[in-house]
Amino acid sequence: MDKLEHYRQAVQTLLERYSQFGGQNDNIENELFFDTLRDHYQLMSVGWDDLDRIYHTVLHFDIKDGKIWLQQNTTDIDVGQELIDMGVPKQDIVLGLHPAYKRPYTGYGVA
Repeated sequence: MDKLEHYRQAVQTLLERYSQFGGQNDNIENELFFDTLRDHYQLMSVGWDDLDRIYHTVLHFDIKDGKIWLQQNTTDIDVGQELIDMGVPKQDIVLGLHPAYKRPYTGYGVA
């Protein structure tokens, strides 16, 4: 399996795993979005909590220039470490949710 396909599979596996965790509200669904043509991947929560609309990105990854970019993580999960455990080198994970000047200090890839 080539590097790009491995990264796609790792991101999709991680998102599928976390999409299985549901809250206590049956009116809120986890939705997965996999755009393998443009390499955008998301897990969202969508629904209603009484009168409150829930439309929330839980996890968002992009694959750009041979690296996995973590664009959003609203969990307490260290998804970077999980990707490393799946065989993704740390330098190929970019924490895009941090500004560019902070990325060199994260221990992950910078761009």
